[in-house]
Amino acid sequence: MAGMNSEKLSKRARQPGHDRTFVHSEQSFYDALTMILDESEWEVVDKPKQLRQMIEDRYGIEPEASIRHRGTGKTLFFEVKKQKGGGNADERACKHHTVQFYKTMQKRFGYDYHPFVTIMCENLAVDDRYVLKHPTYFEDGQYFLWKDYDLDSLEDYLLDTIDRFNMESE
Repeated sequence: MAGMNSEKLSKRARQPGHDRTFVHSEQSFYDALTMILDESEWEVVDKPKQLRQMIEDRYGIEPEASIRHRGTGKTLFFEVKKQKGGGNADERACKHHTVQFYKTMQKRFGYDYHPFVTIMCENLAVDDRYVLKHPTYFEDGQYFLWKDYDLDSLEDYLLDTIDRFNMESE
């Protein structure tokens, strides 16, 4: 079976990038952060820009959200991934959890924790084909299975992570 070439791709009615269903997951996550965290203590940022030029001052990433403790300045970045029954969103998330990315973030921020978490939604949070792979590719605690967009479970995870990373104290 031959792969997709540019001519075949250009003839497709539904092009890559046409699927905008991820917006619901990302917005739901941002809204949840603003509900869970006290605004007087935490700054919640939608699409933070501070990692956009982390590679040679030219290239980088833009996570879905970040939180920063106003007292300590400690930050945590979040990538939100969702998909239905097929796709590779989980594999694309792995780039934020490589040994070298950990080193790069350590050098940039100097934290004693990796300040990047992936939030898995929809099928990524419940299907065995994904859930069974996550512990192989992601460090324990660096990802969260956000099943059914349950606010209570997200709050438990978030507060536990803030405590585990000692973000509220110097």
